[in-house]
Amino acid sequence: MAGGHRFHLDRDGHSITVQVGRPHEGIELLVDGKVVAYQRGRVKSVTILSAELPEDPPRPFRIFLEDMGGELFCAMEVSGSRFLMPQVPLWQPGDPRPAGAPPVRAPRPLRRLRRLLRRL
Repeated sequence: MAGGHRFHLDRDGHSITVQVGRPHEGIELLVDGKVVAYQRGRVKSVTILSAELPEDPPRPFRIFLEDMGGELFCAMEVSGSRFLMPQVPLWQPGDPRPAGAPPVRAPRPLRRLRRLLRRL
């Protein structure tokens, strides 16, 4: 999702993430790692996504995405209150690795060759 944006907020014990990709990738809303809303296309002047927090009873909330001259603004509205969702940088392979990322394992060509030979 190069060229995209990710916004994230931890609220009331839930992890809420909004991922905005290129126009053909669309906009995803994730709650606790599960996609709960999706919209095709790009962010128009104001885009609103609606979903529910998985509680008993489920609590509805809305996400407001606004394009402000090339910069995206994202806010969450739940129970009558609005919270700004900070943008989280996207990491791409080839970029410097973020601190705390797991180490990259070296390729193991002999292991791959053995697996390939076993299939024959």
